[in-house]
Amino acid sequence: MVPDIKKILFTTNLSPNARKAFDYAVSLADRYGAVITVLHVMEEVSHSSDVHIKSFLGEEKWQFLQEAHEQEAKQILIGKRREGAMIKEALEEFCASAQKDHDECEFMTDETIVTRGNIVDEILAVSRDKGCDIIVMGYHDRGKWGEAVLGSTTRRVLRRSNIPVMLVRLPEA
Repeated sequence: MVPDIKKILFTTNLSPNARKAFDYAVSLADRYGAVITVLHVMEEVSHSSDVHIKSFLGEEKWQFLQEAHEQEAKQILIGKRREGAMIKEALEEFCASAQKDHDECEFMTDETIVTRGNIVDEILAVSRDKGCDIIVMGYHDRGKWGEAVLGSTTRRVLRRSNIPVMLVRLPEA
């Protein structure tokens, strides 16, 4: 029996190179008449790491660094805008831009999700909660050993996912 793909989860960090992986999600959506759910996860530091870093740096300095990192991430994602809701708008603009480049393809993004937490846990939870049939995500070659060793996030998604995962090698920046 041929698998029926009706819902695709596309995960992105919104880097310019992520567009290549999105093109594969679009191709699948066009071929199968599927919709694409776009997901961006803002990673949080684990509790144990948080405790260790606080003890090393001090709570005030660690809080300052966390806030600076979040602001930097927002700046990367949304330019000069400040609010978290604007991240979602940036994702939607990303999709709209891709749609213009794929006039010959008919695909729809049904939902744009921005969440915070453990990246792997969030990807798997969204894929399960939204009833996705496949996950499409990009990965970077890690040099000489790139073929044998994947990044930890990619490896954990592959190991724990109950649905197929399509990995798209992203070009270097």
